[in-house]
Amino acid sequence: MEGTYPLLLDGARTGEVRVAAEGGWTVFDVQSECVTGVVRVSVYGAGREGYLGVLAPEGETLTLHRRLSRSDLRGFPAQIEYAGRAGQPQTPPQEEPAPEQPEPAPPAEAADETERKASGDEADLYWYATPDGALVSFDGKENRIALPAGDARIPTGGGGRAETIDGRDYVVFRSKNGRLLP
Repeated sequence: MEGTYPLLLDGARTGEVRVAAEGGWTVFDVQSECVTGVVRVSVYGAGREGYLGVLAPEGETLTLHRRLSRSDLRGFPAQIEYAGRAGQPQTPPQEEPAPEQPEPAPPAEAADETERKASGDEADLYWYATPDGALVSFDGKENRIALPAGDARIPTGGGGRAETIDGRDYVVFRSKNGRLLP
């Protein structure tokens, strides 16, 4: 299972997944160029899927670091072929050839994601909107996900903290390895 595998999102290679053994753990490090929306990532191989989590902004990239035990790996593919969006069909997407000249990134004003400023305890954070209505942020230590108040994705057990961001009510969760924390 150890090695480096391509991360294919929407038919294009956007990054890679490095898998390494670390004692009794298997460590997955995912790095991708920025793409819009919340990106849930899985590894695929031999018709099996192994869910890793949600990519989070870190500088100019999206990253995910997961450390899984042997029991966590039950159900994962024994031999990884590639990584991609979680829940996609079990046939690998065709990787598009890399362009000869990299295309310049669009200016920040033209990007689909909008930057928002929070009020209250989250005042020093910049939030980035996703197409599904959630906001994501990284404070240098932790990832944060803000779901609109009343959103069906908010866990029934509660958790999170009510915040007003850009005049709208949200429930803010800390997240680690793609999982919401209370």
